[in-house]
Amino acid sequence: MTEEQAIALIEAGIDRDQKIWADLGAGSGIFTLALDRLLGFGATIFAIDQQLTILRENLKKKYTKSQIHLYEEDFSGSMPFLPKLDGILLANSLHYVRDQKAFLSRLISDQLKPGGRLIIIEYDRYDPNSYVPYPLPLVNLERICVKLDIALPEAIGRRKSIYGDHDIYSALCRT
Repeated sequence: MTEEQAIALIEAGIDRDQKIWADLGAGSGIFTLALDRLLGFGATIFAIDQQLTILRENLKKKYTKSQIHLYEEDFSGSMPFLPKLDGILLANSLHYVRDQKAFLSRLISDQLKPGGRLIIIEYDRYDPNSYVPYPLPLVNLERICVKLDIALPEAIGRRKSIYGDHDIYSALCRT
């Protein structure tokens, strides 16, 4: 995925006045860099993943506007090092979490400021595989939001996956 494609998936969910974000499961950092371009100067982004070697290399080649902090941690664990956040991005990472409802509930209560935003990007599929062990189709995300008593997710982007006949969706959940 290109940085422009990543921007297209998340741009409609970004409020440029909300400047403190985390990219959980940041991986190579394509969405971290997309957040940087969208949020601009004065923003702080926390990129969290167990392996950030590629992102570190990518950051050496890029001029960034935001302060980007890297943490090699399991994003599904406790993150006491984070401040309260304006937004959290979970791009192709929530499908690694078995109990997605409990995880999102904890994120909302522990990490997100009131009125914060969750942007979730996932494969719109039901069948698990070794790369997507706990799929989260959009309809299931809607069910989780109802159970968490937060607004239903707003679909903000969609594109074909390069890994089969299903789509990737992006959704904004407002708390």
